[in-house]
Amino acid sequence: MMKEARYDKIENYFTKETKKHCDRVTHYVELLTKQLNILGVDQKAILAAAQIHDIGKYYIPDNILDAPRPLTRLEREVIDMHAYYGYEACKELNYGTEDVKELVLLHHGMNKYRKLKDDQIGSFAKKYYPILIAADMYDALTSDRVYRKALDRETALKIIAEHSEVYHWVFTALEKVTKTGGLSAVWKPDIVFTALEKVTKGENL
Repeated sequence: MMKEARYDKIENYFTKETKKHCDRVTHYVELLTKQLNILGVDQKAILAAAQIHDIGKYYIPDNILDAPRPLTRLEREVIDMHAYYGYEACKELNYGTEDVKELVLLHHGMNKYRKLKDDQIGSFAKKYYPILIAADMYDALTSDRVYRKALDRETALKIIAEHSEVYHWVFTALEKVTKTGGLSAVWKPDIVFTALEKVTKGENL
């Protein structure tokens, strides 16, 4: 059973490390959407989902989230639930449009645990969720973890290339933006977070 919502502001559901990860993923999504010429309302929705995609980790036990070792199969099944929990949390908190909520649900793929059937998921999320997968995977693989050091760009890309749901057009864009950029020195995640809170209330997306 999910915890009851306790906070007024959505950013309070994130640990410091999870928020940093979401900030970095949002930046990679920004780079990818610009590379793919996805702009305007569509880009705002994808960015909004990226910024809060891991909100469901709030509902995962700390001893699993902070395990100083690779997870067991059962622990992995528990943590895989966070995408669905995030979707439900966004509904409970009235955060974002249905497109945003569905992108949160699918940020680890169509085949991860979820309760919506394929025909209950909109075309927007089905089209753009691979962007979130690619950005999320790239940051996770190239960041230090308690049980391993960050992987280099080439190794990370090889792993991502094997993911069946990271489509070729997304992977090609990821190769380009990570070759030239990484994280920009002018990236201002807190400013973006505040802006995204305003545009995801429903009126502007």
